[in-house]
Amino acid sequence: MNKARHADLIMGILFMLLAAFWFYHANKMMKVELGIGPGGYPKFVSVGLFILGLLLTVQSIIKGLPKWEAKIDRKAALRLLIFVAVTFAYVRVMRVMGFIIMTPLYLFFACWFFGYRKYIIAAILSIGLTAGIHVIFRMIFLVMLPVFRLF
Repeated sequence: MNKARHADLIMGILFMLLAAFWFYHANKMMKVELGIGPGGYPKFVSVGLFILGLLLTVQSIIKGLPKWEAKIDRKAALRLLIFVAVTFAYVRVMRVMGFIIMTPLYLFFACWFFGYRKYIIAAILSIGLTAGIHVIFRMIFLVMLPVFRLF
C-alpha cells in the first residue's frame, strides 16, 4: 500500500500540470456570443482536475512517503507511450477527418488495446458514446466539434 502513495503523489502533480496546460490553451480559444464557447467546458474540467490533483498530492504527502524504489516495467511503459502516440494522432487527424468519424475508431482501438475482446459490444459502445457526446456538446452546450473537411 505504501508504494501507492508515490503513485498518488506523481499522478497528483501530473494532473495539476495537465490541468494548467489545458486551462492555458482553453483561454486562447475563440470567444462566442451564444453558448459557452469552445473553451468553456475545457476550463471547467481543468479547474476540477487541478483541484482533484491538488487533493491527491496533499493527501499523499500528509500520509507520508515510503522510501523510493524505482522499478520501471518496460512493457507497461511502452504500452503507455503507444497509447499516448495514438491519442496524439487521434487529435491531429480529427481536425481533418472530423469528430464523428475519428472518435468511434479511437474508442474501439482503446477497447482493443486494453484487452476488451467483445468486438461487437465494443463497436456498439464506441458508436453510442460518440453519438451521446456529439448530442451533449453540439446540441446542448452548443460547442462546435471538428467536422470532415478533406475535400
